[in-house]
Amino acid sequence: MACTAIIPFHNEKNRILNVLDIITKIRLLSQIICVDDGSTDNTSEVIKKQYPNIPIVRLDRNRGKSLAVAKGLDEAKTEYVFLCDADLRNLKQLDIEKALNAVIKNKKIDMIILRRTQSIFPTRRSRGDIIFSGERILRKNDLQEILKTKPRKYQLEIAINKFMLNNKKKVFWMPSSALSTFKIHKVGFLVGVFNEWKMLISMISFAGLYEYFRQVILFCHEKFDSTKPTLRHHRYLTELE
Repeated sequence: MACTAIIPFHNEKNRILNVLDIITKIRLLSQIICVDDGSTDNTSEVIKKQYPNIPIVRLDRNRGKSLAVAKGLDEAKTEYVFLCDADLRNLKQLDIEKALNAVIKNKKIDMIILRRTQSIFPTRRSRGDIIFSGERILRKNDLQEILKTKPRKYQLEIAINKFMLNNKKKVFWMPSSALSTFKIHKVGFLVGVFNEWKMLISMISFAGLYEYFRQVILFCHEKFDSTKPTLRHHRYLTELE
């Protein structure tokens, strides 16, 4: 399986190299594309200095994550894409490789979400560690269809979830040690809290409250674990053979 990693970023020069240090070690990734979403802190120059062979797509101004991913997807030449946030802490190479291998060996899987199992309790309780996780492996063709629905800014994950539910796709989660960096640690407490609320409202407004709660209740409950499959998972693996 050929897979492209797409990493959108905006002003992440203090964090993105930690992510790239892991991503560049993964041999199952045949492409790595970074998308500069109008950064003003010279993140692109920092990347180029450390990783001169990684292509960077640059947007003229801050357009938001959804458009940044769309621009990166234009450059992807593989069947699958791995979406990855640029601000992650504690990202583990093995977590990603396990997820990529799951898709390689089970072609009927439509998407694997890397669940942020170390997230704070309220996030896990609301299933935000799955629903809003930015780390996912899915087909390029599916993502192209999703982008036709025109998600904006932070609406990409909820748009992906909606597509997968509506089309009855086979979606599983796998554990990840990665943690995102809260906005309060990037821009300060007040601005950070405001931006977190703005992000949540943006995501919910894309599909409405009904769709949001549908995803909380119905979306992606099944863990992919070939060593200890649940009954439902065992039946699905049997179908793949």
